[in-house]
Amino acid sequence: MIYSEFDLKNIPRIVDLVETMWAPPEAEKSFRRLYAEFVVQSNISEYEYSIQGLKEKAKVAEENPFAAAAFATKKHFDSEKKQLDKWFNEATCNGKNLTEEQKYSFKLSRTFLDLMDSRVYELMEKDDIKLALFVSLKKGCGNPLLERFKADLAGQGFKNMYLWTDCECNYDWYFKHGFELVEKAVYEPFSSPQEPYYTFVFRQNLVK
Repeated sequence: MIYSEFDLKNIPRIVDLVETMWAPPEAEKSFRRLYAEFVVQSNISEYEYSIQGLKEKAKVAEENPFAAAAFATKKHFDSEKKQLDKWFNEATCNGKNLTEEQKYSFKLSRTFLDLMDSRVYELMEKDDIKLALFVSLKKGCGNPLLERFKADLAGQGFKNMYLWTDCECNYDWYFKHGFELVEKAVYEPFSSPQEPYYTFVFRQNLVK
């Protein structure tokens, strides 16, 4: 793969991947896509470091070479996400294009995302880094890209990488790739008596 800093033009490719996982399945497609991009934008709105991987050879000439990406951010003491707010206001005309039900969905999502970010920041020291978003569109590309990213971050002096995820994502992947579970909790607003909604915080040492 060819590695470089993330190109923002590839955000729609990430949204394509996560829309089916993160957006309300019963909503109309335009809202599902907007919701999925909101979650993506929330995770990358404060990033300081990024990497993307492009496949060097495509199977067909028109295939998009974008294969995987990762974003990381240092510990934040200010929980405001001004870039996210700017994106949201531009995308929704300051909320005028949303129904009250849709506004409520975004409010619930923002509360959850901000809470999980704050939990991770509380665990981090100043020389730790948070993996804000990690996606792989092509099989076999995610792990090599993340290993390259971790090496780059370690070279900049960071000691531990933290991340959070939830039961709707493939959290088992982190167990299999050397991450340590440091917190598991139930998020009550998304839970039901029959099905608890679990959240997870993982950590991995970057120092060899």
